[in-house]
Amino acid sequence: MDARCEKLKKKNMNELYNKGCASLEQGDYESAVEHLTAAAEAGYVEAQYRLGMMYRKGEGIKKDVDKAALLLFDAAVQGHGIAQYIMGKCYLYGDGVIPNPREAFMWYRAGARSGYAKSQFATAECYYQGIGIEQSYEKAAIYYRMAAEQDFTNAQLALGQCYDQGLGVEHNEKEAFRLFLQAAKKEDNDYAMFVVGSCYEQGKGVERDVEEARVWYSKASKDGYADAINALHDLDGMMV
Repeated sequence: MDARCEKLKKKNMNELYNKGCASLEQGDYESAVEHLTAAAEAGYVEAQYRLGMMYRKGEGIKKDVDKAALLLFDAAVQGHGIAQYIMGKCYLYGDGVIPNPREAFMWYRAGARSGYAKSQFATAECYYQGIGIEQSYEKAAIYYRMAAEQDFTNAQLALGQCYDQGLGVEHNEKEAFRLFLQAAKKEDNDYAMFVVGSCYEQGKGVERDVEEARVWYSKASKDGYADAINALHDLDGMMV
C-alpha cells in the first residue's frame, strides 16, 4: 500500500472512530457500536480499546468479557498502554481468558514500559508479592518509584513503606515521611493522612509534634476512618 492510500485509510478510520464517539455522547449506542466496530476491524487502536471497554463494562451493549478481551488484546499488541494494563487484569482474574499470572505480569510490565502509572504500580505489586515473577523488593521499589513520580498516591505510600522498612531500598525514615506527606497532601486518602499523623505523633522521619498529629488524624477521621478516630481518642487521653 502506497503512502497516499495509507493516509486515506487512516483518515477513514479516524472519521469512523469520531462518529462512534459522537454517537456515544448522544446516547446512540447502536450507531456507536456500528462505527467503532468498523474502525476496530480496520485496525484503529483507539476504537479497539473503546469498544473493548464497552463490552467489558456492558456500556450500552450486552456485557461480553470474551469479546472485550479480544478487542483489548488487539489494542494492547499495538502498544496501547491502558489496554496492556487491562489485559494484565484479564489474565490475573480470568476475565475472558484463562487465568495466567505470568501473562498478567508480562502485560502489566508492557503497560508500565508504555508509561501508564497504574501498570507501573501493578508491576511493582507483582514483584513485591511474587505474582507471575520471582519476588524482588528491589525491582518492586523501582516500579513503585516510576508510578510515584507520576503522582500516583498508592505508589507513593508503597514506596514510603519500602523506605520505612528498608525493603528494596536503604532504610530512610525521612524519605518515607516525605513520600507519605506527598500522598496525604491530596487529602483524598484517609490512610495516607493517618500515616502522616502517626509519623508526627511518634517523631518518625520528622520532629515530633502532637498538635500536627492531631491535625492529620482529624483530616483522616472525617469519613469515619476508624484508626484515625481511635488515634484522636488516644491523644485526648494523653492530655487528661
